[in-house]
Amino acid sequence: MQSNEFEDLKNNPQFMLELGQKEEAAVKAKDIVGMYEVLDTAVMLDLSAERLDRIYTEILQTVFDRLADKLTKEQFFDINDQRDLYTMRGIYEHGIERYSDNDFKGAKEIFLILHHTANDETLSKAMMPHIAAAASQMKFDDFIDELVDVENPNDSETYGFFLTNFKPSVEGFMKEKAEALESALKELETLKSEK
Repeated sequence: MQSNEFEDLKNNPQFMLELGQKEEAAVKAKDIVGMYEVLDTAVMLDLSAERLDRIYTEILQTVFDRLADKLTKEQFFDINDQRDLYTMRGIYEHGIERYSDNDFKGAKEIFLILHHTANDETLSKAMMPHIAAAASQMKFDDFIDELVDVENPNDSETYGFFLTNFKPSVEGFMKEKAEALESALKELETLKSEK
């Protein structure tokens, strides 16, 4: 879509009314996929920060409710289930947000949760460099510049929301940070045994 097409949609009262109704219905139903569809549309239309924040807050609340439910039932997220995929997207985005705000401990814990709850080897494995980087307090920008293969992102429908492709330098980094990673994984084991 061209930017003028977005502007036309933004100025179309019928479209905006329908978007509002879709948002209301998705929030009421705790429909994580529907809420993300509204958020992604709102971002493309460059709607107000207040509106984006309101939708994102609802997403996070739903995501962490679903996470609590999975943990209580000792279930994994199934990446092939759209609701689970979008729930993991929400958890991951929150982890990235924390990481970029230099909340290394919070980010590490969120990446550990994803590593543990994702019933998917690619995603679970991709969390390891995230955990090691946050645990060793590597700045987010350095993590992206030094480790993430931004030239070859994983654009698949399944993994497009996550950083899963890394540069060859990640191997040396993981060896160098093995102690920090092991310590973080032990924290997870401790938490699991306390349940």
